[in-house]
Amino acid sequence: FTSDNGPTDWPRYYKEGFAPPGYTGPFFGRKWCLYEGGIRMPFIIRRPAKVEAGKTDGTSIVAALDLFPSLLSMTGTRPPAGWDLDGEDMSGALTGIAQERSSPVFWEYGGNPGILRPGNPDFESPTNAMRDGDWKLLTNDDGSGTQLFNLAEDPGESNDLTAVHPERVREM
Repeated sequence: FTSDNGPTDWPRYYKEGFAPPGYTGPFFGRKWCLYEGGIRMPFIIRRPAKVEAGKTDGTSIVAALDLFPSLLSMTGTRPPAGWDLDGEDMSGALTGIAQERSSPVFWEYGGNPGILRPGNPDFESPTNAMRDGDWKLLTNDDGSGTQLFNLAEDPGESNDLTAVHPERVREM
């Protein structure tokens, strides 16, 4: 069981005076943005012979593109010859064992003029995001709007660290 992104944020909710449905917990943002409330996804896997019931992993970074290589690995299946998969085998994380990625994850959303935008303008994010371990960088194509967060210390993305860690911004 999974979803594709955070809960919806249609402008009409605000215009009609009621709160949008869904809950993002401690995370900032909603659907149609690259803040954690817009891109974090719930995920539940059930495989009684291989996955212990009730086991959770809230620290591994797993993206949707990791599901195919992870499920292939868990079932002992190889991809067809010549396939170059974008995702990583994160099968350890799917079984509840914390696992580090070997490469960062990237997102892009909002660069096209006709794209849907959050109803709450505070949730409109820069168009690009990168997650590398605990660090997350957001920026627009032209370098404007850059924001840096340490998600281990600030999962709600409330403390922009670009001025405190300019070397990390350059690195990412």
